[in-house]
Amino acid sequence: MPHRHNPRQNHLLAVLHEQELETLLPHLQVLHLKAGDTLAESGQNLEQIFFPIDSAISLFYRLENGESAGVAVIGNEGMFSVAQVLGGGAIPYWAIVETSGHALHIPAESLKQIIGRSDELHNILLLYAQASLTQVAQSVVCGRHHSLIQQLCQHLLMIGDKSLSDEFRLTHEAIAHMLGVRRESITEAAGELRDQGLIAYNRGHVKVLDRPRMEKICCECYDVVREEFARLLGNDR
Repeated sequence: MPHRHNPRQNHLLAVLHEQELETLLPHLQVLHLKAGDTLAESGQNLEQIFFPIDSAISLFYRLENGESAGVAVIGNEGMFSVAQVLGGGAIPYWAIVETSGHALHIPAESLKQIIGRSDELHNILLLYAQASLTQVAQSVVCGRHHSLIQQLCQHLLMIGDKSLSDEFRLTHEAIAHMLGVRRESITEAAGELRDQGLIAYNRGHVKVLDRPRMEKICCECYDVVREEFARLLGNDR
């Protein structure tokens, strides 16, 4: 695989034993994902499975009135979509690339066949599915009980983790779309973070300037989700 990205930059692939990863490598290819691109529509069966490296994929539900509600953000901690290869088939959510970057992709049928021959890979994907449920559940808690400033801090920290950098491109519109609020509300909240010296923001380019302070302002949801993924899929397994 002649490229500058290491498959073990994806945490889900990183926990595989060397022999299991070697089985996957011939089927994996690098793909650049562009922010705003649709990876899947509601009810669509995927032909390709994605393992993000430094990109982020947002899952959201589109309401009949045209509004949307964010469900989860998938990055280098996992894959899209685990349901496709564990028998769940299509999911009722839209998948949009939130931040540009790279991902490894593999034909869904190829991955299903490999899973059928590998108890280790099957078990790891079940653990990942369990951790993903925590993220979905915590997003409900966060949306109902925490302030927009706290939600925005969590989202920016999470995107930074998935982008492998504290600098990334992310528009107010994309954030508003995911958090289910008006764009003007995000502009106001981001301005407050900028005034406090926590972030720099200019024309869709975000730079986190003070991560420790942002983590203190952020609600507990950020740590709950991160710790659950580490507990179930820590690289020391």
